[in-house]
Amino acid sequence: MIISIANQKGGVAKTTTALNLGAGLNKEGRKVLLIDLDSQTDLTIGLGIPETQYTINDVMQGKPISKSITKLNNSLSIIPANKDLKSIQMSLNKFDILSKALASVKNDYDFIIIDTSPGINVLTINAILTSNIILIPITAEYFALRGLKDFTETIEQLNKKFDITPAKIKILVTNFDTRKVHHREAVELVEKHFKKELLHIKIRTNVALTDSTSQGKSIFEYAPTSHGSQDYLSLTKEIMKG
Repeated sequence: MIISIANQKGGVAKTTTALNLGAGLNKEGRKVLLIDLDSQTDLTIGLGIPETQYTINDVMQGKPISKSITKLNNSLSIIPANKDLKSIQMSLNKFDILSKALASVKNDYDFIIIDTSPGINVLTINAILTSNIILIPITAEYFALRGLKDFTETIEQLNKKFDITPAKIKILVTNFDTRKVHHREAVELVEKHFKKELLHIKIRTNVALTDSTSQGKSIFEYAPTSHGSQDYLSLTKEIMKG
């Protein structure tokens, strides 16, 4: 199962979700490969990965993917990125590089989680076209619905253009505060238009989530009894159910 964490908008907890969903699946006994396909390299930095000789940069230039995989533990691995990914992104004009590269290793993992840049670019399109699920994190605000409509329409256009089997779309509300009326109203609005796609679990506002990323740890390691830990474990189980 290949899952891309994607949204045209930044600041919606894409990297936090990639890290903690990957760690949650690993916690549940699944073999997981994380891929940092964000030119800002937040996932790589957040996990404290030192500079390695091979990264996703090499993969996107057609080099063997196996050399770029770094093991974090026996069943959790990552393909890191470095700052040069931005310049590589600007020179790429192929949209099937990632899918071809993953063909040789995807059966080695139960889940492959791809963290992407905000917006639509050649790297994000590579991720979308190889995914079984596109997980779209959103914050609970009115403009999230407008962005969702634009993004899902873009995904539909890509599916038609490249004649691929559409990935399932899952929508995850992050930074949710049940006490705020406008948060609840925004979620109700999204549910009205995307009822099938909207996940049941919502990630509540939790300072430990921000702190854990800055410490290079998953929320399960950093604050195992926190709301963030509870919510990401619930997300993990919901994703596993399909």
